[in-house]
Amino acid sequence: MKQKLDKIFDKGTYILTLIAALLFLCIAAVLLINIILRAVFSSGVYGQYEIVQYGIMVCMAIGVSRTTYADKHIHVNMLTKRMNWRVRAILGFIARLLCTAMCILGIFPFLNAAKKAASTYRTTDIFRFPLQYVYYVLFVLLMLTAIVFFYQMCVCFMGIFVNHEGKDREEVSLPDSDT
Repeated sequence: MKQKLDKIFDKGTYILTLIAALLFLCIAAVLLINIILRAVFSSGVYGQYEIVQYGIMVCMAIGVSRTTYADKHIHVNMLTKRMNWRVRAILGFIARLLCTAMCILGIFPFLNAAKKAASTYRTTDIFRFPLQYVYYVLFVLLMLTAIVFFYQMCVCFMGIFVNHEGKDREEVSLPDSDT
């Protein structure tokens, strides 16, 4: 069962990463269009700050969830290499719990911004696209990221009770200096 879920979440996080890359390209396009509009017409993209701010937040959350899930993040094991597997599992659980909580707390500004944009009929200047739909898309992406972190948190929680590493194995690292 866990292998099937791992496969689903691996594909899901990969797809989320592709969406984040496209979102990042859209953010770059909005910034470029904003620069051109300000230079040529002395007006910018309405809602540009919110789109960039929230878009970057979603891209970072998706990136962190993918790199954490794939265990491709850069980490310094200076403190954890001397800990046994259970303490490392507890720390991993706490880290995923905090990431899940941050994603869930980050969802509420999107809902508030969507309600406000819908009540004031806010749109982008260029495409006249309603901003509430942008916020709803960002809400869904961050919710999916929270689900990924929640899954990782559950796996880490189970790892507290079952040693998936086999025996305590040493991490590959630089030798300690005794000086």
